[in-house]
Amino acid sequence: MKSRSGRLTFWICFIAASVAVSLIPFVATSEYLLRIITVTIFWIGMAGCWNIMSGYTGYIDFGPVVYFGIGSYATAIAMTKYGVPFFPAAVISAFSSALIAIPIGITTLRLRGAYFAIATFAFAETMKQIALEFDRTFGVSFFQGSHGITLPIGGHENTFFFYCFLSVTFAVVLVHYGIEHSKFGYGLKAIHEAEASAEMAGVNTTGVKLRAYVTSAFFLGILGGIEAYWITYITPADVFNVHKTVQMVIMTLLGGMGTFLGPIVGASFLTILSEILGTAFVEYYLIMVGGIIIAIILIMPRGIVGTIKEWKGIRFL
Repeated sequence: MKSRSGRLTFWICFIAASVAVSLIPFVATSEYLLRIITVTIFWIGMAGCWNIMSGYTGYIDFGPVVYFGIGSYATAIAMTKYGVPFFPAAVISAFSSALIAIPIGITTLRLRGAYFAIATFAFAETMKQIALEFDRTFGVSFFQGSHGITLPIGGHENTFFFYCFLSVTFAVVLVHYGIEHSKFGYGLKAIHEAEASAEMAGVNTTGVKLRAYVTSAFFLGILGGIEAYWITYITPADVFNVHKTVQMVIMTLLGGMGTFLGPIVGASFLTILSEILGTAFVEYYLIMVGGIIIAIILIMPRGIVGTIKEWKGIRFL
């Protein structure tokens, strides 16, 4: 009975929130405000992708920006070299990232702890160098090296990209809900708590981790493709920038790793805080943001949502 009541509560809240957020473009007072909200939704999706794998399993992945970058380049190459429209190109981005994630995941997910983190970080840097040097090495014109690729300008306003990012982020949120209420999710949490015990209990830990890893890569690929079309110009140094991964990690840690609302709270808090302080204190805002992040992590080591959940015993969070 409690389970049915909890599901009903979730769907009511989700539908109400979906309708409310979907109406934002109609009530936003300026294009600037709409753009800030769009960026916030983008980072909620990014942090949520990282949380799917690392938040629930405890495996700290420093390589998710690889799949974001692959998605960006897949969309850019499909649109500029083969004339593929944006939406099919975005789908290509998602599956390209997911397919590449399979062999990489099979290889790296057998590692644990610092070894896994180092391996994923090395893979991210390797992909950036491949994109930078591929054309010069093989005498072709594909990634365009450090010059980057300019995508066609579609003439779409911020509202178009708002709904694109919102659709993907809603899908990521639903994946999180599925993780919280499925055998697959229990397997991920078991890995986080005690992987050796989970294996002894019959959990296919490598298979469960791989499924989460590929799911995360799939959505990161779409987000990369949408962002590439939004900014209309990409370079390897930008789309494979490890700082994007660091930002995903910090946002998830702030909100609460392995929690349903953690990425939403963490990404919203950090994006809006950076924007407010960046406007008021142009030269010093990064120091202020860093100090606030350190203070929150020291006071709330389990993140904002994790701490509230611990204090109040709220299972929904």
